[in-house]
Amino acid sequence: MSTQAELYDAALTHFAENDLEAAVNAFKTLIDTYPDYIEGYLGLGHAYERLSLYDEAIEAVQKAIDINPTDPLAYTSLSICYQRKGMIQEAEDAMAKSQQVQLEASRSST
Repeated sequence: MSTQAELYDAALTHFAENDLEAAVNAFKTLIDTYPDYIEGYLGLGHAYERLSLYDEAIEAVQKAIDINPTDPLAYTSLSICYQRKGMIQEAEDAMAKSQQVQLEASRSST
């Protein structure tokens, strides 16, 4: 069985080579094997977004948020997906949430 890092690296390689269908499949394998690995869902969301499959991208990123609701990058990714889909208010709300989470994190680390 491949490690989490090996599966993630393989998926990123496909993504970097713009082989987006292979990237989607690799990210799916990753999250099937490691279902709590947030980066797998974010990567899947980015691959779907590049394929203009915005509903699928939003669903993948939403799963990342379910795993870690304090990850500002997840909300930023969600904002981008909403923007690409033309859902401007939702995009603005997601970006505001990203900023709120970042601010809360910086306050708690001081």
